Amino acid sequence: MHKAGKTSTKNSIGTVLSLECNAGFQLNIKGENATAKCIRGYWKPETPKCVSAPCLVPFVENGKYYKVEPHTIELSDKPSLTPLSTYEEIQSNEFITLECEEGFKIQGAGQLRCGHGSWSVNAFSKCVSIACTLPNIPGLIYEGGYREGLTIGHDSSVNARCNYSTNTLPIEMTCNKGILKPQNIQCESGIRKYREEIAHISLPLDDSKESFNVMNILDASNMDESSNITEDQNITEESKMCGSPSLTDGALVYKNGDIDVDGVYESGTEIYFNCIPSASGERNTWKIICEHGKWIGRSYNCANGTCLFKNNEPNVVSFYNDLEIREDVVEFPPGATITSRCTDIGKFELIGSIERTCIHSEWTGTKPQCFGLNQENDYAMEKAPTILFRRQNGPIAQSNDGKLIVYPGTTLHMECLWMRRFGNPKWSVSHDYKNYSEGWVTEEGRDATLEYRLTIVDAQTDDSGIYSCETPARHKHSVEVLVKSINCPEIPTRRGLIVSTNETKLSARVLLSCSNGNSLIGSSELFCLPSGNWSSPLPVCESVECGDIPLSNNITSPRVAVLSREVGGRASFSCQSGYGLRGPSESICMPSGEWATPFPTCVEVQCENPGAPLNGYAQGTTPYRAGDVVQFNCNPEYMMQGQPIIACQDNGRWSGGLPKCVQACSYPGTAISGHMSSVQFYYAIGESITFTCDAGLELRGPKMVKCLKNGKWSGAIPQCIALD
Repeated sequence: MHKAGKTSTKNSIGTVLSLECNAGFQLNIKGENATAKCIRGYWKPETPKCVSAPCLVPFVENGKYYKVEPHTIELSDKPSLTPLSTYEEIQSNEFITLECEEGFKIQGAGQLRCGHGSWSVNAFSKCVSIACTLPNIPGLIYEGGYREGLTIGHDSSVNARCNYSTNTLPIEMTCNKGILKPQNIQCESGIRKYREEIAHISLPLDDSKESFNVMNILDASNMDESSNITEDQNITEESKMCGSPSLTDGALVYKNGDIDVDGVYESGTEIYFNCIPSASGERNTWKIICEHGKWIGRSYNCANGTCLFKNNEPNVVSFYNDLEIREDVVEFPPGATITSRCTDIGKFELIGSIERTCIHSEWTGTKPQCFGLNQENDYAMEKAPTILFRRQNGPIAQSNDGKLIVYPGTTLHMECLWMRRFGNPKWSVSHDYKNYSEGWVTEEGRDATLEYRLTIVDAQTDDSGIYSCETPARHKHSVEVLVKSINCPEIPTRRGLIVSTNETKLSARVLLSCSNGNSLIGSSELFCLPSGNWSSPLPVCESVECGDIPLSNNITSPRVAVLSREVGGRASFSCQSGYGLRGPSESICMPSGEWATPFPTCVEVQCENPGAPLNGYAQGTTPYRAGDVVQFNCNPEYMMQGQPIIACQDNGRWSGGLPKCVQACSYPGTAISGHMSSVQFYYAIGESITFTCDAGLELRGPKMVKCLKNGKWSGAIPQCIALD
């Protein structure tokens, strides 16, 4: 086997050759092994060569790439353009051009040239929608924060309404291929309505000397002052005046710095919304400006109330005060700040705000979302690459704000996932501290066709930076690495507290327990977080006793016998006669100082009617309660097998089973002056008895009789007669 580097000019038969090509080139031999073997003086399957690597047609939305053939005269000559599929291979020195769908235009270079596996541009072009500019129509107000001069994209819409119209239904304006429809909107003048219909505003004024809490500033210099009114519209200066703005609870209105209660405002008037002081105590100013008959800006809720946080976004984990939020819905106080990141910063990309603060009952920023990268999408080439993290000789952890914290001295492997047959991805680093080794993994157990690795050996502070992996399809994923010595405070010695380790390094896990049978109050394990704090407060060991068991005093409550009140101690339960226990027969004293539940109850015991044996009958009265008995009897000519009397027990079961009445022979009587082998009321089928006579007498008749199956004796009773 000849590896990368110089090879001999001649190779013996049977030699297997493996070549590694430089960047921008690839081996002409396909397959996983990519080797050539010398057979009878020829290389098989073919002579290995490094040829220019092809480029992959990039993915683009709302457009399509075409191959530019050598005979093409103009790019608009579409019959000579060959349509291409996404990720189709284009050979070196070939050109492709981008054509956007109707209603979209090219942003960036429209033509690309392939040069040794890379396109000739730093960033791919996009097909962006042709925008429409919102016009200045007198009396028309755009909703959703829009105003004249702003633009909306193709196939987008915005709602608007006439300020002085009695029709409250909005007008939907849609942009189609750069044309805004409807084009002609007429709104009536507001002069008459200002004079006749706008009510005088009466606002309650606070007589207290408290200062006022106010909101964010909108810079009037950023507002559009380019609106002009043509003469043919015959609009007077009075039509440029604004009606009363929408107010929120707790707001006072100022006109150019003075309190004002007028209902009509001239163009250029600035109104400040000053809110009553709240818990946060912040003092900011926020203003709106009357500009050509309408207000620029919007008013917020002045009350600095709580914010509701819904923890329902998949693959997003959020933190408050360095603790993970695990509840589904949480209400946070004003001023609270939550930090969010993806559950795995290498497998997901976060879109939105990392930090959000509760201000005036609203969260600042944008709700974060985490989207899966190529591993989560079956290694789709239009997705950014997943980055896997592996470490040696030290710990790593994800910080609350989505950084990868690496302890100094740790060796970090970052593996960019990309299918090798489509080319090599590229690693880039935000600093030039040193060059890092990178390449396809080679060790056993790793996937050399998928994992392209960059390694930081013996990480130091200067290795901190942003590490990015870009695929040949120009999709990139970045991870910010922070090399920092994170150590949590040493755990102080506490009486009776047993600590599994004195390690305080990042990600250290400490198990805690108590000696002498004491109870652990707090968490039984601690983790050293990336913030340098332990995951929970340090627990304490205390001697805990359980109090009395809280049971009501009635006939259904069991009797309690406490054997021990210490942790692990037991209390047993019992019921009075006639009642049975339903539930556990004992309770254990828990480390919390409370008895384990549930507690049992006492219920009246009743046994089911046992019935009567066949050819017999039972003596007893229903219902049968604990302690009641039933006596069984058999009919004449039948004898009993089993217990003649059973009792109803406290557990609701009978002390014995139902007896049987079987056919038998009754007592046959005895010979005068004679004797029988056994004397009893009944004899079982097949049982025999023998007779004898006194001295001087002679037995006349059968000496033995047997009980037959029909319940009759086999013969008559013999007689004892004197000898002649």
